[in-house]
Amino acid sequence: MISKAIFPEVVKFLERGLNASSLRNTVLADNLANVDTPGFKRSDVSFEGLLAEESRRSSNGSAGDGWQPKVVTDSTTSTRQDGNNVDVDAEMTKLAENTIYYDALVKQISSQFALLRSAITEGRR
Repeated sequence: MISKAIFPEVVKFLERGLNASSLRNTVLADNLANVDTPGFKRSDVSFEGLLAEESRRSSNGSAGDGWQPKVVTDSTTSTRQDGNNVDVDAEMTKLAENTIYYDALVKQISSQFALLRSAITEGRR
């Protein structure tokens, strides 16, 4: 109960988003590392929809802790004759987009902790 009062649901969502974004960064880096591997199929992490769904359930008071990001492999496409489907430009674009997303989440969680710090220090006066 104390941790829920100190760390509201929004911090929990931000933490989940950070973890998922970090996982996506790892997966995209793996895609880039295997750009010359014949037969390699790119993967991505699906979590924005799940996070939005969890947010809606939370607002209804029925949020759970079972939310997990999913690594999805695209095995249906092939952009080269060797069967590899990694497009360096697309992966770099997704990596930059993910970095911006991650940075935005870090700023949000930092502001949450700043509010907590402000509440603690104001209580000392």
